[in-house]
Amino acid sequence: MSEEPPRANGSRGSPSRQDLAVALWSAIRRSEQRQGRDLDRVVLARRVNISPSSLYAYLQGRTLLRSTTLDRLLDELKATPAEKRELGSLREAVELGDQRSRTVESRAVESRPSGLPRPRQLPPVTRDFVGRAAELRTLDALLTDGECGTPFIVVIHGTPGVGKTTLALHWAHRLKDRCPDGQLHVNLRGFDDDRPPDPGQALDGLLQALGAAPKSVPCDVDAKTALFRSFMVDRRMLLILDNARSAESVRPLLPSTDGALVIVTSRNQLDGLVVREGAHRLGLDVLPYRDALALLERRLGAPRLAAEASAADELVELCARLPLALSVSAAKVGASLETFVRRTRDFHDRLEALGSHESDLDLRTVFRTSYALLPRPAARLFRLLGLHAGPDIDEYACAALLDEDAPAARAALSVLASGNLVGEQPDGRFGSHDLLRAFARSLADDSPPDDRGAAVSRVLDHYLSTVVHAGRHIQECRTDDLPWAPPPRQLPPVTDYGEAMTWFTAALPTLRAMIAQAVAEGFDSHAWRLACASSVFLRRTGRRADRVLIQHAGLTAALRSGSPAVVATSQRLLADALTRMGQFPQALSLLSSSLTTYTELSDTRGVFQARLSLVRTHEAAGNPAAALRHAEAAYGLTTALGDRLARADALTHLAKQKQHLNRYDESLPHALRALRLYVRIGYAEGEADILRTIGRAEQHLGRPVEAVAHYERSLELDRLLGDRFWEAHKLQDLAGGLEAAGDPGAARRRREEAWAAFVALRHPTADLIRAELDGAAPGVPGTAGQDPP
Repeated sequence: MSEEPPRANGSRGSPSRQDLAVALWSAIRRSEQRQGRDLDRVVLARRVNISPSSLYAYLQGRTLLRSTTLDRLLDELKATPAEKRELGSLREAVELGDQRSRTVESRAVESRPSGLPRPRQLPPVTRDFVGRAAELRTLDALLTDGECGTPFIVVIHGTPGVGKTTLALHWAHRLKDRCPDGQLHVNLRGFDDDRPPDPGQALDGLLQALGAAPKSVPCDVDAKTALFRSFMVDRRMLLILDNARSAESVRPLLPSTDGALVIVTSRNQLDGLVVREGAHRLGLDVLPYRDALALLERRLGAPRLAAEASAADELVELCARLPLALSVSAAKVGASLETFVRRTRDFHDRLEALGSHESDLDLRTVFRTSYALLPRPAARLFRLLGLHAGPDIDEYACAALLDEDAPAARAALSVLASGNLVGEQPDGRFGSHDLLRAFARSLADDSPPDDRGAAVSRVLDHYLSTVVHAGRHIQECRTDDLPWAPPPRQLPPVTDYGEAMTWFTAALPTLRAMIAQAVAEGFDSHAWRLACASSVFLRRTGRRADRVLIQHAGLTAALRSGSPAVVATSQRLLADALTRMGQFPQALSLLSSSLTTYTELSDTRGVFQARLSLVRTHEAAGNPAAALRHAEAAYGLTTALGDRLARADALTHLAKQKQHLNRYDESLPHALRALRLYVRIGYAEGEADILRTIGRAEQHLGRPVEAVAHYERSLELDRLLGDRFWEAHKLQDLAGGLEAAGDPGAARRRREEAWAAFVALRHPTADLIRAELDGAAPGVPGTAGQDPP
């Protein structure tokens, strides 16, 4: 922000905004002297609840601040009462002078010759306009904060069919009174197939609307622009430049002086207008669900929507909440909304089902006009995105689709984002609504089958390489459990545990969709490997439903692979997921089959892992005696395995099952041995688990203070790991330990945290804890014999 204050007016007339700005600068300087430090202008603006650009405009005398804003600013500066009175009076005098100037200007406008045209070209606004309240507030705020001395320009951009023109016209009709000299409207037809943008032709129409004689209009575009700008001087007018393709097609049509309001709509973001002309920019997304439903209600009537509510909900989703699709659908519904929805749902080509015979309403035609203008690399990427099942994608997966490097993918994505054919999300991923993805799929379907298969294979290779790479950071001590993956082409920046968890969290919806695509299209090896490599993340973050869904898909692919070992592993992973969901009979059946296969294959490690899974399932099902038998069998295999981590895991399960059988004195030595091994190996997840087990033993052996210390350390590790499932359980344990240690207040606080954590996980244990909080006697850890799944 510039540190140069404006100069005072210096005249003997009414005080000006510059005089007020100088006084504000002086107040800030005096405040800095009193506080002995410089005031950061950005921080000052934030504290006063205005934007830095607004504060800059006030301090340069371009905008008159409101009296309430002045009061907040002076309070923040700790101004004296005398300073507040002086500046308040000065501001009122400036406002009075502005009002007098506007009155004089208004009289001047009214006294213009009656022969000067005052065009009224705004098209009518639709009566079915709904929503966009936030966008209208943003536009109003931009106009309020606009700077004097230059025309106000705003670009409303968004994907085809999102309602840019509708919003622009609705807002323009609200602004008519601010533009008494007229309103101009030009459809630039920037995306018509047969008509490239012609600023000269648009200028001809504008000049004639402003009163220029046809013979006086020059032929040269630059000369036309100069004449147009001369006609616009001192005229307060509204100009809508609709459906612009580029900044170059708009720039010759822009007025050059204050008083004009210019609204530009475009499918493209028009960076050039923002950079060179200082235009404001507002991006439109599809409608929120409630507004999309309200649009259908306006078109079809509230009684009809109430009578067929579920069909209306589904139609909103089938139309991807895109205003054009919703409006066309409402016109085509016919007698039964449910029948129309069923036909649309079952129709092979949804764009055809939602299409229209009128080209400007037909979704495929509208989308194709944007696609046709793309340069070749961006057009190829858009087609290939139709082969990508996920709802979003990053530049590295795009590089795999293209079989190019990341910079080339980034450049193509930038073009698509600029044209609003994809939207960039805050996490750096890109996505588009369902109907644009359907259009991309229709383009991809026209590609040769070999090209389609190669692209899908490349992107699945990429996801498998990335998932395995991230998995190595999530569980460094168990990298041998990860499946084989192809050598990575280009990986996203995942270099540590936190980045791996962040990547998985952002990519999970896409991974879920890509695994389903791999199963559907016969990429079985990719499907079961992706499911296997995702299992630790899904378990650690408590995504129980996602875990079951993904492992089911993995097993489906494994059964087609023809590999008994792959099937046994997939059965075990699905059984582990089902155990967490409380589906014990199905889990035990899968584990029995898995154990048999591993035994027949003489796969000692596989047998060991199946035994541990059986321990967990029997434990959760309330059968600690059976769980102990499997734990003892697993422990007996550790010598042959020669693996310290396997021995620690087996000792952990021995300790747990003996606790469930109330043999705490026998449990503790096993647990302490396991802790020493985990610490030596550096396996934090195992350490967190066994610390909880030690805490339970200490509590039941009459040492609650020691138990609380172990619970707290266990909880700390789980929070570092982001293991939401076990964090919830540790909070519950800690509450019981604190209660036993004589601190009921702290115990209740921890139990409330546990309840909130289980609620977030949608876990049934939340109901049990709520009952305890509401007055039932608290449970004592370990007495029930098993943990909830």
